[in-house]
Amino acid sequence: MRSSLCLFAIIISAHPAYAFVKLTPAATAAFDRYIEVTEARMKRDLNPARFLQIDANPEMKAKVRAGETSIRSNLTRVDIPDGQVQDWLGTIFIPGAGIQQVKSVLQDYENYKIFYKPEVTESKLTGHSGDEFDVFLRLYKKQVITVVLNTNYHVRYGVLDPQRMHVTSRSTRIAEASESKHPEAHENPIGNDGGYLWRLNSYWRFEAADGGVYAECEAISLSRDVPALVGWAIRGFIEKFPKESMRNTLAGTKAAVLKK
Repeated sequence: MRSSLCLFAIIISAHPAYAFVKLTPAATAAFDRYIEVTEARMKRDLNPARFLQIDANPEMKAKVRAGETSIRSNLTRVDIPDGQVQDWLGTIFIPGAGIQQVKSVLQDYENYKIFYKPEVTESKLTGHSGDEFDVFLRLYKKQVITVVLNTNYHVRYGVLDPQRMHVTSRSTRIAEASESKHPEAHENPIGNDGGYLWRLNSYWRFEAADGGVYAECEAISLSRDVPALVGWAIRGFIEKFPKESMRNTLAGTKAAVLKK
């Protein structure tokens, strides 16, 4: 018991030194290089023959068609100084749906706070021109610690053919709220905060087939690095947040489409 109390005291006393970190130019540049390579790969795959990554795994695709949710790490080797990248690929099948039905849900940004609760507590469309949208989302996550993020995204829709649609969402601003109970009141300086989420890009692919729509989402995020011996709460949050958010996003999308 005494040793546990001593360890807890060490963690608490060390925490202020690691509570706030800076997003460095080196971390930003490394993340941008990873995105550049990844988007080049995605551009090469914009054809019907290899539109969905899950097509390379027929066994898993059959399980998804039967109702399973597939989520796996898609991370390739990357060195991010003073930061870390997570790259998750998730796939679901929405039975009885069509591309236009899915598109209407995705573009209903005012209701994201309903579709994706409890992780999205506020949502609104801030700009729109053709197939491009600017969106605000307030993200909420409680996992030992509570983090609220005010985030903005630029979203672009593209259609390969009547059966296939792709959507790219890139974060343009991510600010951590200083007080989780009053997230609109004050924000920590961008890039000089808890480092829970600095960048978030999402890449969707939708293909109508087999009596429904396959929905595939690749989400790539940049967050802080965490020293090995301290910051256990921060480490747990950062390691679990992107994957759990992916699961919530896929489930919320499927439920919203089926309800329509």
